[in-house]
Amino acid sequence: MTLVEMAIVLCVVSAAVYLLVGWTGQLQQRAKRDLAVRLLSDLDKALWRYSRATGSYPPSYGPDSAISATVCFLDHDRTRPIMEALPDSLWRGPGRRTLVDPWGTQLQYHDAKSRSPLVKANGGRPVFVSAGPDRDFGEANAAGKGDNLRSDDPGPDGFRLHDSLRESMEEEGAAGGKKGN
Repeated sequence: MTLVEMAIVLCVVSAAVYLLVGWTGQLQQRAKRDLAVRLLSDLDKALWRYSRATGSYPPSYGPDSAISATVCFLDHDRTRPIMEALPDSLWRGPGRRTLVDPWGTQLQYHDAKSRSPLVKANGGRPVFVSAGPDRDFGEANAAGKGDNLRSDDPGPDGFRLHDSLRESMEEEGAAGGKKGN
């Protein structure tokens, strides 16, 4: 094999490795985003079930407010199965209290009494927020909000949880109504 042939083979192998590494990185990021969307969807479903059962939303107690909501969900019979089904990789600390997004950042919870524009835009309904891949909620820098995911609209693609969630909840409500008849 000549030196030129070896150089060509080396270039082809290097290009293949470069493409493979880039492709797997994209797949990992997409998988993390999909997991975050599922997490937020599950939290939104738990929020709906909790409010239907209790007539209110979980309270917020400051910067660790997602902890108070998850504790309420874990303590309630209607929402506990949703929380227990979440992957172990999304829990931090003792006692399954602190939920984090797939990038390891603790979630935020803006309750119904919050003055957050997110809650106002959501018709007064609470919102869970993931900081997204950059792990920045954008409080100090508005550019950090660009990749945030929210339980009412977890992405720039306009995916609305409420559309599919509403259908499943109506089905659940109809099934519950039939049982009582």
